[in-house]
Amino acid sequence: MATSPNLGVIIPPSISMILYCLISNVSLLGLFATGFLPGMMIMFFVCIYTYFTLRNNKNIVRLPMPNFREVMSTLKEGFWAIMLIVIIFGGIFSGAFTANEVAVVACVYAFILELFIYRSIDFAKAKRITIDSAVTSATLLIIVAGASTFGRMITFENIPDQIVDAVTSNIQSPIVFLLVMNILLLFIGMFMDIISATMILGPVFLPMLPAYDVNLMHFGLIMTVNLAIGYCTPPMGVSLFITCTISKRDILYIARSVLPFLIIQIGVLLFITYMPNMVLWLPTVMGYL
Repeated sequence: MATSPNLGVIIPPSISMILYCLISNVSLLGLFATGFLPGMMIMFFVCIYTYFTLRNNKNIVRLPMPNFREVMSTLKEGFWAIMLIVIIFGGIFSGAFTANEVAVVACVYAFILELFIYRSIDFAKAKRITIDSAVTSATLLIIVAGASTFGRMITFENIPDQIVDAVTSNIQSPIVFLLVMNILLLFIGMFMDIISATMILGPVFLPMLPAYDVNLMHFGLIMTVNLAIGYCTPPMGVSLFITCTISKRDILYIARSVLPFLIIQIGVLLFITYMPNMVLWLPTVMGYL
């Protein structure tokens, strides 16, 4: 439960990817396409690990295999919710909507769905949700504004060029450079949220990439996966504290429990870091690269 939400950051649509495209000017749809492979790999290896770890655990209540009628009943009940996924991905990759437009369409669709079809909220709750969303959006925009100002400041002070000179004079190998970037981003993810880290550090890292012939889209995925893992790493892993509250366990218990899953995600991270052709194959085929 603690580590699975990381997939929401890696598999599109992803807010962090949108912000990265904002500062790097790479194709948003292309960057979205890079997220499918690592997302599917993480799901596959987590399923394999979970199966072999818990298959002989007698304390787990296993439900019987559903029959055809039960499957169809569940699909019928979840049809309208599943259509939200169809609208998002179908709208983006068909060209019917831009990423910004599909966000608005999906939001309105979900609002109508919950209000009139599933009726899980009423107008009073809808008002509260709207206010909370406005506060969250305003907070995000303040972070973006501050990060944009910071980015302009370091550009005027010529700091990126100084950093590039310092790094390239000490690191010559692209392999070592990417390893250092991974270690640095994993460490940063322990203390900074993904939105702030992307907006503040992106303008610092991007000028270094041409010196090592690192594709901007490839690095965007590396940065996204690294910072997503930070949600589950102490001392500031938000998912760890949320899981502590839900499970009523202490932080040390949760941190030890998520360790195997973090190892899987770091393994996938190393794979996508040093196999750029695998990562960039889908956006290349789709014409975004």
